[in-house]
Amino acid sequence: MQNRLKELRKAKNLTQKQLANMVGISQPYLADIENCKKDIDFSLAERFAKALCIKPYELMPAEWQPEPITPAEQQILDMIRKTTTADNAQTETPKAE
Repeated sequence: MQNRLKELRKAKNLTQKQLANMVGISQPYLADIENCKKDIDFSLAERFAKALCIKPYELMPAEWQPEPITPAEQQILDMIRKTTTADNAQTETPKAE
């Protein structure tokens, strides 16, 4: 995860100091994370993700990340969501005022 963090930071053209300031840690601590000397917990991973405008799972190595869905899979997902939304709208009962 740490090497991925360095890659993502550089892709956003951020220095270690800039990213460290954004997440509320010191630059030396971030350097230790990027050099695999320190681990991060989920809370810190969330802060990194927010600072880098990414999803937390994107900090994980590429082989751990979910595969992108195909256009056909997206179409099926969209149909399921529409069906679920329509079903929920039909089952909701109006509230008496």
